[in-house]
Amino acid sequence: MNTEQAYNILGNVLFAHFDPDEPFDKLEMILQIGDGAIARNTWRYFGVEKFPPVLDREVPLQACLDLSKAAFFLRDNLLETTGEQIWGLTFTLYPDSSFNIEYSYEKSDWLKGGE
Repeated sequence: MNTEQAYNILGNVLFAHFDPDEPFDKLEMILQIGDGAIARNTWRYFGVEKFPPVLDREVPLQACLDLSKAAFFLRDNLLETTGEQIWGLTFTLYPDSSFNIEYSYEKSDWLKGGE
């Protein structure tokens, strides 16, 4: 896997959470990356409104597995190339297929657990 493939997986999985016929200004996926698991939240923004995924849309299991692989690849690749550990990322996709990615360098409460 390379970085471009990982970003492509993030975009495809994010888009799979929503009805492709619904308009949006941006789609957003927030990932928390632990040692062996990830947690994700996804949102669709249109105008000033923020919408969660439609409840009856299931993302295929293989897509979820691919998402985990992509998140772990990005985490490991950044650690190897920059020496910095990420604990999460926010991936934002726009209607013209452009995207933005922001990395989180602090553990979330979910990842801290019982600390």
